[in-house]
Amino acid sequence: MPSTEPSPALPTALAALVTLVALAVGLTLPDVDLRLGLGHRSALTHSLLPALLPLVWRQRAAACGIAAGVGVHLAADCFPRRMIGYATVKLPLLGALSPLESYAWLALNAAAALLLAAWCARRLHAPLARALVGVAALAAALRYLWHDPGGWPVLALVGAATVAVVRGRSSSRARGGGGPKG
Repeated sequence: MPSTEPSPALPTALAALVTLVALAVGLTLPDVDLRLGLGHRSALTHSLLPALLPLVWRQRAAACGIAAGVGVHLAADCFPRRMIGYATVKLPLLGALSPLESYAWLALNAAAALLLAAWCARRLHAPLARALVGVAALAAALRYLWHDPGGWPVLALVGAATVAVVRGRSSSRARGGGGPKG
């Protein structure tokens, strides 16, 4: 007689699927401000707020994906052609932030969103699922950044940071400080 208990892989697979769908939504979610009449680069949508809302409703898989997508979007928005007018962040009822404040707003919210995504992924997904979701999320982020004019500087910064980390680990191992002692 077949078991009527749910497969433990199903909730894991469902959580991974929800995270990836939410990531796809999160990549373009900040620009919903244009359709809502909030003005481009509204602080309400170009912030961590869209990722926090699913957490209020205890939807961690959705929060994880939205946070990752919003973080990537905001990172690309840190590199407009010029940070004036349309590109600056607008606070409801208060107006536009200065260019420097806009850069800071976008960078801090991008970092916070990506940290929230990593935190959620670590608590939500098993190691194998986390790795698979991570690879799919990386592919989606690379595709988004590749086609966004602001994505090229982000890709360059991430590439440079990756090279620095790899070289740092390599030189640490060469000096004998990187491996387990036995």
